[in-house]
Amino acid sequence: LLYSFLAYLAITRPLTIEANLCTGILVALAIAHSVECYLFRRTIAEAPGHPAWHMLNVFLFGVFHRFLMKQAISSRGEPSA
Repeated sequence: LLYSFLAYLAITRPLTIEANLCTGILVALAIAHSVECYLFRRTIAEAPGHPAWHMLNVFLFGVFHRFLMKQAISSRGEPSA
């Protein structure tokens, strides 16, 4: 939702301070999440499911999706009751 709002402001108010600020925030978030994808590549590879899906979710949600992957990895190793 945040990404959509920032993109909306950046597109609908061209050549304004708000648009420049929103564009800068979007670029910074994209760079930060790209770095997270690189740093969490081993966790992404170990997680059950398709790695591309996990990569997309890490790119969109960042460290929050990492917690879900870690839970899935740890629960996969436990015997089911």
